[in-house]
This record gives sequence, structure tokens and C-alpha cells, in this order.
Amino acid sequence: MTSFSWRDWRFPVEFALLLALAFVLPLREAPKNILWLAYLIAWLINRIGARNFGGRLDVWDLLMAGLLAGGYLAAQFGGIHRADGNQWLAVNDILRYALLFTCVRRAGYSDAQKLAVLAMLVGSCVLAEIEAIWNWKVIGKRRALELISVGHVNHSAIYMAICLGVAAGLLATMWRALRVPLRVALGVAILALMSGLFLGGSRAAGATGVLLLLAAALVAARAAHIGRRAWIAVGAVIAVAALMGGTSALDRQLEWGARNYSLAQRDLIWNRGLAGWREHPVFGLGMENYGHFKEDVLKGWVTAQGRPYVAAEYAGAPHGHSLYINTLVERGLVGLAGVLALLGVWGWWLLRHRPKPGEPEARTALWFASGSAWLVTLVIGFANTTLHHEHAMLALLALALAVNSRGTRGESSRQAGADPQSNHARA
Repeated sequence: MTSFSWRDWRFPVEFALLLALAFVLPLREAPKNILWLAYLIAWLINRIGARNFGGRLDVWDLLMAGLLAGGYLAAQFGGIHRADGNQWLAVNDILRYALLFTCVRRAGYSDAQKLAVLAMLVGSCVLAEIEAIWNWKVIGKRRALELISVGHVNHSAIYMAICLGVAAGLLATMWRALRVPLRVALGVAILALMSGLFLGGSRAAGATGVLLLLAAALVAARAAHIGRRAWIAVGAVIAVAALMGGTSALDRQLEWGARNYSLAQRDLIWNRGLAGWREHPVFGLGMENYGHFKEDVLKGWVTAQGRPYVAAEYAGAPHGHSLYINTLVERGLVGLAGVLALLGVWGWWLLRHRPKPGEPEARTALWFASGSAWLVTLVIGFANTTLHHEHAMLALLALALAVNSRGTRGESSRQAGADPQSNHARA
């Protein structure tokens, strides 16, 4: 029987730091950075003491190395070199989530520990959403629903959408194992997060959230054997969430569609970025340099490319509002190849390890969490810049927990919990 007692944690201090990091991730910036570093240090100390770093190099390590290489090559050979060296500092974003992914994937935590991380992520996101609504609607400190450590409303919606999928997966797959209070808590979290997506007005995140709930209903109907009740519950959640959060995203889509404005100037933003990419196709302009060039430079590029410059066809923005366009412009073909390789291997892994009849509930929950992160990153990535900062850490944390649960060349969950006496002896 799976134990959730802290006494059975593998590397208790290290794992407590991971839980704390999961808690503050959407809430506060400085504690997030401090806990990330503390977790890495504790992880390294424990692995040196155990003389076990989780096995040999494999495809996941190569994918992380590819992402980092794309960032550093863009910083070195990209088309724009800023005096403050920001193109180099920006690569730290990739370094942060790549190291977190690698450490968690190779940690060998038990399934109970992994589920605890997922639960912490959901709980902290709901708290961050409540604070965001307070800051927006009550005291007017913010102009939109923005999680403090995540920022812009669209980025906050990405984070909330992933957590919605995590919560829905936990409830759908663990239904029979959960006590009534935990079922209720997860149900409230799902309703709060779905309402928040509607309230925030993100069209892509709201639609993806609905898809995740429908997928959870399908899983629950089969795995938890609750049949039509799962579909009724999801329908009720969506209806109540729409009443609580409003239909601003749908209204905006209908209005903008009538005005032929559905992309909200994203096409003009993409035109501007792609003009720069055509000048530097291999390594791009350098990370966070999407909007770091002036109109005269843009005009020179467009003219040199043999096209007339029409100012109305371009719009400025600090980033590309698309994972794929933004990566192409800032990191070039090399950087985009690394991102597409990660998403491709991730999707292939999900397909290969899709839950089978009799699958342990915990593994199905972890698979669903990873699938939610992949779907949000992939789909919303067409219209918003996913896979960076907090929601990149969240997405890759979900993937790391799921990949490790299936066993790697390192330690499996069963091996991790095989020697509790030795585990307690280490931090």
C-alpha cells in the first residue's frame, strides 16, 4: 500500500525543498529563485553521497542539451548583440527549467511523493488565483487576472490551464482511492481554475481547458467506472464556471471575427519578427531580442529583401506571441529544431506509454498531468509564447515526474523506496 507519510520520503530535506518550490512557483519571484537553487544544491549533495546520479545519458538529456545549445548559439551568433549582454542572461531561463527537469527526472521519488508535488502545484495555483482576483477586482492593484510570479494575463492563463489539467487528472484517475474531502477539494480547485480561465478572457487557454476537462471525463468514465456521471459533472463545471467567470473570451472572438481581427494584430507582430529572422535564419536575433530593433532597421531589412516597406503591415511587441514564431526569430532554425524535437519526443512518449487497463492509478495521474502540460504547451503555443519561465518549469516538472514513474535507466520508483533506512540517513 502506498504511504503518504513524510517519514517514508526519499531524501526528505531535498524533497521538502521541491515541495516548497512547487508552492511558491506562481506566488513569489525571489523565494522561487532561492528554493530552486537550494533544491539543486541538496539534490547534488545527496547524489554525490549516494554515488548515483540516476543512470546513463539518454534522449531526454540530449533534448535538454539541445535546448541549451540553441540558446547559447543564438547568444553568440545571433543578429543582435546588446551592450548589456541580455541575450546571454536570457539563456538562464532555459538553464533553470532544464536543470529542474533533469534533477527531478533522475531523483527516483516514489509515486506518493510525485502525487504530493502535483497536489502542491494545484493548491498553490488556486491560492495564486485568489490573490490575483483580489489584486484585480477588489483593490485595483492589477488591471487583469495575473498570478504574481507569472505575470501577464496570457502567461498566467497558460499556467492555470496546466494546473487545471493536473487537478482534473488527479480527480479522474484517483477517484476510487481518494477520500471524500480530497474529492471535494479537487472539485473546488477545478471549478476555480476553469472559472479563472473564463474570467481572464484568454481564448486559447479557455478552449484548451474545456478540452482537458472532456479528456478527464473520458478517463474517469473508463478508469473510475462512473460512466455518465463524469460527463454530467464536467458539463456542470463548465456551465458554472462560465456563469462565474463570464464569456468575455467568446464575446471577444465573435466581435473580432466580425471585424476580421481574430489574431489581434499577431500577424503584424509576426511580420515584424520574421523580417528579422530572414536576415539571420540560422541562429536568429538572440534571445529576448524579438522587439529590440528600431523602425529604420526593420525598413532596411525589408528593403534589402526586395519587398516594399509598408508600416501598417508591422506591429511591435517584446515577444512573438507564439512559441514557434518567437523561437524561430530569437533562436533561428537551430533553436526551433530543439523545441520541436522536445515536443515531438514528448508526444511520442505520451502515445507509447498511454494508460492500459489495470495501470496503477498513480501512473495514470502522472501521465495525464504530463499530457496536459504537453497539450497546453503545444496548442496554446500557436497563439502565445509558451515554454518559458514559470509555466515552462511547471510543464517540464510534470513531464519529469511522469517519465520517472515509468522507469528509466536510473532508479525506478520501486527501487527508490526499497531502502527507507538509507533514505532517511541522507538529506
